[in-house]
Amino acid sequence: MGLVLPFLAVLGPLPWLSSGTLVIGGIPAALVWLFACLPLTSLCMAVAWKLEKRDRQDRDD
Repeated sequence: MGLVLPFLAVLGPLPWLSSGTLVIGGIPAALVWLFACLPLTSLCMAVAWKLEKRDRQDRDD
């Protein structure tokens, strides 16, 4: 989850967004999408870290 979801979110739609002429607020849609994926990536990494930390504590007990 920590790597696969952000990877697919960034690279999946990027070919279609970068080939189009869609502009949002004067910024190309591909760039808007990449900036929108930043919080998603951080959230996925935080969830993966919490799950791994909890799993490690379960094994130590």
